[in-house]
Order: sequence, then C-alpha cells, then structure tokens
Amino acid sequence: MNGEVVFFQLFDVGRYIDLNEIQSIFPGIRDKKIIKTKDTPDYIIIPETIRVEIEQDIKVKSNNLKNFKAQIKLYEDGVISFIIRADFIDLTLENFHTIRNTEINTPGGTLKIENWIEIQFNKIYELSGDYIDSYFITLDHLESEKYTCYCINDVLIDPNTFIGENEKYLASFLMGENPELDLHQNQIDDTLKNSFSFLKQDITIFDFHRCLIIDSTKDYEDLLLIIELANFQRLKLRTLDRLLDIHLDSAEDDIRSIFIKSRLFLRRLSKKLGYLFRLRYDFIFILENLENVSKIIGDYYLAQIYRHLGKIFRFKQWSESIRNRMRILDDIYTTAKSTKTDKLILYLEILLGVVFTLEFILFLLGLY
Repeated sequence: MNGEVVFFQLFDVGRYIDLNEIQSIFPGIRDKKIIKTKDTPDYIIIPETIRVEIEQDIKVKSNNLKNFKAQIKLYEDGVISFIIRADFIDLTLENFHTIRNTEINTPGGTLKIENWIEIQFNKIYELSGDYIDSYFITLDHLESEKYTCYCINDVLIDPNTFIGENEKYLASFLMGENPELDLHQNQIDDTLKNSFSFLKQDITIFDFHRCLIIDSTKDYEDLLLIIELANFQRLKLRTLDRLLDIHLDSAEDDIRSIFIKSRLFLRRLSKKLGYLFRLRYDFIFILENLENVSKIIGDYYLAQIYRHLGKIFRFKQWSESIRNRMRILDDIYTTAKSTKTDKLILYLEILLGVVFTLEFILFLLGLY
C-alpha cells in the first residue's frame, strides 16, 4: 500500500496563550482557517492559531517510510498541537500496526516519534511560560491526547470491498489489538460499522485512538482538521474533569475541617466561595468555547463526522458530568457557609438573650 501516516499529539498548557505576544519568540503564521470543502458552508471558522513548520535533518528508520514532516500549532485556548506526517511506500497492509513503533534519526540521536515530540514540546513550553495563562492550580503533569490517521492513496475499485476482504485485520488494527487476536464477528462488525464516504473512491473509519482513510485523490485535509478539533475538545474536557477531581478532594478536606474539628472558618469559606465563583465561570467559558467549535451543525458531511467523533469520545456525557460536578462543588461550600452562618446567628441570639437577662436582673437589683 502507498499513502501517509499522520500523528497528532495535543498538550493542554493552560487557560490561554497570548498569540500576539508569543510571536516574538515563535515566529509562525497566524492561521484562522475557514472550512470550505465537502459541502460545508463558508461561515464555519475554527479557533485561531499560530502555525510553524519544523525543519530539521530527520530521517525515518524504515525502508517503507519517507519524507518526515512536522508542524506545530499554538491555540489561543491554551493548547499546543503537534502534527507529524510521513509517507509510506510499498507497505503491506499486514504491517500497518508496526508503524506505531517507528524510530527516526535526529541530530540528537535515534528516537521514537513520541519521544521526539516530547522533547520538542518541553523546549516550546519552557520558552512560552511567560505568555501562557495557567489554570488556578498547578497540575503535577499536563494532559495530552494522541490520535493517528492512516491514509491510503492507492486507487481501489471499491473501497468497501477492500474493507470487507480485510475486515479481521482492520478491526484489530483500529482497536489497537494484536492482529493475531481472533476477534468475534460481532466485535469486527461493531468496529467497522460506521464508515463515511463523500465520493465513491473514498471511505473513512474511525475508532477511539486511530482511523483509516482511503482516498486516491488525497483530498482529506479537512478530515484531518476535524479530527484535530475533536481531539482538542476531548483534551480540554479531560483537563476540566481532572481539575474538578482535585477541587472535590479539597472540598472534602475543607468540610472535615469545618464540621469535624468544629472550627468557624467563615472567612475562609467566603474566600473559597469567591474563588469557586471565578473558577465556575472560567469553566463555563471554556465549555462554551469548546461547544462553539462544535457548531459545525446541520447535515453537512464534516458535521456528520464531527458528531460521530463526539459520540466515540462521549462529549455530551462528559460535558454534562462536568457541569453537574461544578454545581455540586458550588453547593458544598454554599451549604457549609449557610450552616455556619446559621450557627453563628444562633450563638449571637443566645448571647443577646443572656445580655438582656443580665441587664434586666441588674435593673431589678437597682430598683431594690
């Protein structure tokens, strides 16, 4: 087979990247791409980025892989994306699963592609620190997402027939399983059932971490863009979910301090509620921005693919879970403050009652 493999890896570095300022150290191209292909209307615009091509003396250690190319994108919404592409020539279908272990020769030595990406990311992240608005808390490690697209460019008379003839290998390959695994037919059918075609000579099948694209015209740049956007959204949702885990753990410790240790932490609660108010609206704005990207709506071909990826990545359930947990977090501290305030008012009423009683007794003694 002949074609190319496209590796995506996206890193969530914070809430915001100042693209205007970062251009002083990252002289890339400002890119606010408009999708105009495959029956999608002109008004669909994706988030703005700075894009740069990496030029290094890099060679792939494989007789079947050539022309290593790398591209980096900085998203205004706090994501750094790496896109690595390499052509494969005369590669047998049965060896597609070996591509994941590909090594490259670089000026720094022989590395796997994922290790090379990590080194490049660390360099960029270190240089970009002053231009990144981080999250409210420091994470022990940054979240990232990986996705791989295998694009076959050979002319096939009927791509669907090709899929049917190689269904066993393709199903295990897309799932990331050992190709020797004897999958049940139900699992094979479930993996290959959702295919998408725009023309007779193209077909695309998606799974959780990889997809197969067959297109002899090589007209799949828009698909790659949709795949990147879907992983962009998945990455942001994963980070928000992790941040909420940390805050909910913190809430448990705070509640134990307030009620089990019987301390009056009203000032601390007020400060925490103010912090959560900012955090809640920050999360809401991030979710709204993500869902704004999702406005590739209607019955357009790319919209169908985006919705399909959303089902695979479970965007709807994830977003609802995040919103529900934000409400729970807010309710925990609001209820705690209300309870402590009620107790304080009760104590004050008792104290005032004692004071009034003492004054009345002293008044009677004065009369006496």
